[in-house]
Amino acid sequence: MAEAGNSSSLLRDYGGTVLIAVVVALLIRFFLIEAYRIPSPAMRPTLEPGDTIFVEKWPFGLRLPWTDSPLTTPRRPRHGEVVVFTFEGAQTRDYIKRVLGLPGDTVEVQNGIFLLNGKSTEVPGTRHADCATEATPEGTSYGVCFDPPLIDNFAPKVVPENSFFVLGDFRGRTDKEVGADKNIHAWGILPMTSLRGSALWLWLSLDPENRGSANGLFPSIRFDRMFRRIQ
Repeated sequence: MAEAGNSSSLLRDYGGTVLIAVVVALLIRFFLIEAYRIPSPAMRPTLEPGDTIFVEKWPFGLRLPWTDSPLTTPRRPRHGEVVVFTFEGAQTRDYIKRVLGLPGDTVEVQNGIFLLNGKSTEVPGTRHADCATEATPEGTSYGVCFDPPLIDNFAPKVVPENSFFVLGDFRGRTDKEVGADKNIHAWGILPMTSLRGSALWLWLSLDPENRGSANGLFPSIRFDRMFRRIQ
C-alpha cells in the first residue's frame, strides 16, 4: 500500500509540474514573446522564407487572446521598426512589415522607392543590381530589393492620427503572401490597434527550397542567418 501511495503522490507531483509549465508557456506566448515562421519573401532581404523569429508582444499593449483592448498602455512604433499586425478582414492571420510612416508623415511609393515627406529614403551610392539601402530620418538603415514586376505605386498621402504606414522590404510582387486575401497590398495605412508585436530576434533559419540532409527529407539549416537581431 505504501508503494501505491508513493506512486499516486509522484503522479500528482508530475501532473502539477506539467500543468504549471503549460500555463507558464501559454502566458509567455500570449503576453511576452511568440515565435513566428516567415512564409513569404515580402521582407527580403531582412527576412527570408523559412526564417523563424521571436516577436515581443508587450510594447504595443498586453492583450487577452479574445479581445483587442490592451491591458497596458501601448507605446508608439518607431520609424524603421519591423512589426507584426493584423489586417481588417483577415484577423485570423498575422502579417509582418516595416513601419515607415507615422501620424503626420506624408508617405509615397514610386517605382518601388519609398519617399517620406517628399524625399527619397534611398541612401545614395548603395544601389547594387536590384538591391539598395534605405534609411529613416533617425538613422535606422535596412536593405531593400526591387525584383520586377514592382509593387504598385502609392500616391502621396498623409498618415492620419492613431495610424501607421507599413511597407515590405521586398518591392516586387509576392503572390504567395497575398494568397486568397486579394485586398492585401505590399503597403498600407493601418490603425494602431492592429499592432501585435515588435520583431526581435531571428533564431532559426531553414531553407525550404534546399533539402540537403537525410536524403533530402529535411530543409537545410542556414547557420549564417541564425541568432541575428532584426534591424
